[in-house]
Amino acid sequence: MPNFKGTVYESVRMFTQQQFGSDAVERVLAELTSADRDVLLGVNALGWYPVEPVLRFHYELDRMYGQGDLALCERAGRFSAGWAMNTVLKLFLRFQSPAWLVEKGTSVWGRYHDSGRWTIATPTPKRIQGDLYDFAVRDPAFCARLRGWLLGASELTGGAHCVVHETLCTSRGSDHCQFTLTLR
Repeated sequence: MPNFKGTVYESVRMFTQQQFGSDAVERVLAELTSADRDVLLGVNALGWYPVEPVLRFHYELDRMYGQGDLALCERAGRFSAGWAMNTVLKLFLRFQSPAWLVEKGTSVWGRYHDSGRWTIATPTPKRIQGDLYDFAVRDPAFCARLRGWLLGASELTGGAHCVVHETLCTSRGSDHCQFTLTLR
């Protein structure tokens, strides 16, 4: 079973609270199983936790406060990038290049996920392609969150008017996920 660092849940918890009110986290947790609640209530930023309760929180959040299309998961990912860039990864904000961020940022992937590896290509100065291989999570909600994180992180490092597309996805049958970031 794959695991995430506690910061993955912490950021979506903070997003939920800031966007939907102080009791929103409790309302989402109330819809989950007691086992999921027990895991999520015990999360701290430094620990490792199973992916499934975190993903179920995302789905329930999207059901309760979103449109059921996972766009809210993408917004949570974008928020997570802002939170991470202003706390945990603050050093990266000094560098005003989305390409640099993506290329260097993938080296910290293993600090937050216990599977997966990235390859990065920059075919043009305004296009970055990232391929995520061997990631044990094959889930549309997580991919939406990751698209949002890439968009938010790129914007924070100077990439105004970015567009992120997931051109390949393991949850749609591909052997890996591929994200293309286009700067305008």
